Amino acid sequence: MKDLNFFSSYSKKNNKKSFDKSIILYSFVILILIGILSYGLYNFISIRKLNHEIEALKGEAEAKNQSAKIKVALKKQQEINAYKESISKLSVLDKYVCDRDVVNEILLGDIRVNMPADLFSDSMVISQDNIRIEGKSKDKESIAQFQHNLRDLESFEQVFISQVTDDNGHYSFYLDIKLKEESADGAEAAKQ
Repeated sequence: MKDLNFFSSYSKKNNKKSFDKSIILYSFVILILIGILSYGLYNFISIRKLNHEIEALKGEAEAKNQSAKIKVALKKQQEINAYKESISKLSVLDKYVCDRDVVNEILLGDIRVNMPADLFSDSMVISQDNIRIEGKSKDKESIAQFQHNLRDLESFEQVFISQVTDDNGHYSFYLDIKLKEESADGAEAAKQ
């Protein structure tokens, strides 16, 4: 017969089996913890790597955006330079036109100042190199004096009376004035 041992559960043999089970259980828990930690570490590294890639892409986008802004700025700079060049050309052209402006207020003032008191102008036709004055006078001497006064002015190359007619006690006349020509630099040059 066999002996009954009620303390067998406390024996050393059973103790080894329970110890083995606890080691397996602890090992399994440790492996799960290591797995969770390694998965978290992997996610942390992945997120960090993605953040670096995002920063790099943002930098590239900003560089492209800045290069687009630079292109726009360069285009506007070219337009500004073109406008400045046009303005300089226009100012040169304006200076040339002002220099070529032979008939001006000063010239017309000279004609008015040299007009005798008994002489009246009816019309004045002005072209680039000629002036034609139509007028009336009480006597021929006033017309001759007017012609003589205008010949003394440096701006006129030739002054001559083309026609004088008697019109009911007044004399009608046509006075033609040829202006001196100017060279390209604006200096007066006599026509040869």
